[in-house]
Amino acid sequence: VALVGCGQQGTQLKGIQATGTATLDGTPLEMGLIMFEPEGGGESSSSQITKDGSFKLYDIKPGRYKVAVMTSMYSGMAAQGKKAAATAGAGRPVAVRDLEGTLRAVPAKTEKAATSGLVAEVKVGQPITIAIDSQ
Repeated sequence: VALVGCGQQGTQLKGIQATGTATLDGTPLEMGLIMFEPEGGGESSSSQITKDGSFKLYDIKPGRYKVAVMTSMYSGMAAQGKKAAATAGAGRPVAVRDLEGTLRAVPAKTEKAATSGLVAEVKVGQPITIAIDSQ
């Protein structure tokens, strides 16, 4: 007698949707990219940071993650003819694709998960807060 379709084989864990907020010195970041890298290795997850500092991660597995927050890539990406010239720098209003906000640079170490010192626990139904200190 053969049993077909029983057991764990072929079953894949599905991730969850996680939401959170990123701040710099207690104020929401208005623009950036946030990346979550699993502490034990595996697939990373990333999201754009929106004008109110919020972000959404889709299909991420619960667990502990090293976190990177990147803003330097936006310093030269402002859309011409919108809120700033293409060479806008930190502290200037910028418009990049559909994102708008004031660009605030995070410390360079924060842009890599290995050096940021930022760690987050992703849990079902619990928002994530990433607080960055510029000092």
